[in-house]
Amino acid sequence: MKKLLFIMSVLITGSAAAQTPPARKQLLQQILPATTVEEVRMDEITFAPGQGAPVHHHPCEVYGYIVSGEILYQPAGEAAVLLHAGDAFRETAGREITLFKNAQDDQPATFVAVYLLKKDQPAIIIKK
Repeated sequence: MKKLLFIMSVLITGSAAAQTPPARKQLLQQILPATTVEEVRMDEITFAPGQGAPVHHHPCEVYGYIVSGEILYQPAGEAAVLLHAGDAFRETAGREITLFKNAQDDQPATFVAVYLLKKDQPAIIIKK
C-alpha cells in the first residue's frame, strides 16, 4: 500500500509540474516585409573591447540579440542607442548601419545575429 501511495504521489506531482508552462519573455515582435526567405543563418559574434564593425548594410532583414556586454548601435538617420545584454534589435534590409561597436573598453561583447537570406545572398556588405 505504501508503495502504491508513493507511486501515485510521484505521478500527481510529476503531472502537475508538466502542466506548468515555462517562463517566457518576449524580446521582439516584428511584422516582416514582403520578402522571400530561402535560407536562415544565425551567427554568434564577439567583439573585443572597443571593437566595432565598419559602416555596412545587410541585403536582408537581420534580427539580433545581445548576449553579453554593451553595443553602441546607430542606423543611418537615427540617434545612437546603447544596447545591453538581453536587448533585441532589428536591422532593416538595405539600411546603412553607421555605428555598431562594443561600448566597453575593458571586456568583450557578444551578440547573436539571425539573417533572413535568399539563396546565395551575402549576409553583410561593407561600405567602401
